Amino acid sequence: ADRAAGGGARASTARAFEAACRDPGFFYLTGHGVPEADIDDLHALAKRFFALPASSKEAIALSHRAESGRGYQRLGENVTQGRRDWHEAIDFYAEVDERSVDLDAFRRPPSTLGEGDVSRLRPLALGRNVWPAEPAGFRAAAETHFARMAGVGAALMSVMADALSLPSGYFQTLTDRSFWGARIIGYPPLQNASLDVGLVGASCGEHTDYGCWTILAQDSTPGALQVRQSDGSWMTVDPLPGAFVVNLGDMLSVWTRRRFSATPHLVRQTTRDRYRTSVAFFYEPNFDAVIKPLAGLDGETKVADAAAGPTGLVGATAPLLRAMDGGSLVYGEHLFAKVSGNFDFAANR
Repeated sequence: ADRAAGGGARASTARAFEAACRDPGFFYLTGHGVPEADIDDLHALAKRFFALPASSKEAIALSHRAESGRGYQRLGENVTQGRRDWHEAIDFYAEVDERSVDLDAFRRPPSTLGEGDVSRLRPLALGRNVWPAEPAGFRAAAETHFARMAGVGAALMSVMADALSLPSGYFQTLTDRSFWGARIIGYPPLQNASLDVGLVGASCGEHTDYGCWTILAQDSTPGALQVRQSDGSWMTVDPLPGAFVVNLGDMLSVWTRRRFSATPHLVRQTTRDRYRTSVAFFYEPNFDAVIKPLAGLDGETKVADAAAGPTGLVGATAPLLRAMDGGSLVYGEHLFAKVSGNFDFAANR
């Protein structure tokens, strides 16, 4: 969406955007300016990485630096709702320095973290990404993609301001140091799932995402991504050539009092003889941003799904519940609560 466009075009874009955000909370995004060939190249590099011997992948294992949230997870180490997920991945976050994040924000309201938790949160906030030595070109391709996605995420925030009749740049002070995250994920067929420790659930279990926007580049594998609609039924979101899939995160549910709501989704990769890859970029608020419901905005328009609890959000954290009840949260405390329960490194040991 181009904010320099004429008023009519901007208004039309804002109306279409609002309709997609209200229900189902997922949409395809085209016209984003990212060459499809570059996305295909990144998927090819991801497949080459995941095909490497275990020893090569584990050189950047997240289990060696779990407090930072960054690195490679083996099959089954990611856990959703108590069940192991049948995928492997590399996790990345924005790299910031101490001068650009206010860690004291977590020592005062609305944060309820104790001093020990603030100390444990510090490596997540200030950590550095780890990169595989091979395949050649992986880091350059990924960093280029992440930079482009940060621009797409900023544009989506701008369009959301239009859709909510807010001033231009309304969200800028909350996202100008976006603590973005990214995952490059590999999904073998779920039929092959086998672990000595714990119960395998889905390829990735049902959840909502944490921040503002998830901008997803899927490969061509069909039938894997599923979205729970407001009536409780599941809809498959297949890849569309040249399009990203965009879904809403938890912070939009807070800001808009669920007028725009994070939608539960999961992955079940059951296509035999296919190894699916996806590249998920999470455009998030600043790590120290205080998030609270917007004043003067109409309340909830979706009926909360009983299976997801009163907020309609799966796996809601204490900070998120507080904010959904009309209070506020510091984004990093919600992220920290989520990441702290995401992994179990006993898998495959």
